[in-house]
Amino acid sequence: AAHIRYMAAGENLALARTPPMAHTGLMNSPGHRANILNRLYGRVGIGIIDGGRHGLMISQEFRN
Repeated sequence: AAHIRYMAAGENLALARTPPMAHTGLMNSPGHRANILNRLYGRVGIGIIDGGRHGLMISQEFRN
């Protein structure tokens, strides 16, 4: 465990064929869009793995 301290955190998950498609889908979802635009979050981590026939599995981890 990294013992990261934070006051606010959020997460977005997406499954899509390309990163731009995932971004479009997330921005068209009110809850995911709110995470992306939340001014409390000053840090973000992004992970992308190949989900095979399901496309890319993408995660966005946010914290202050």
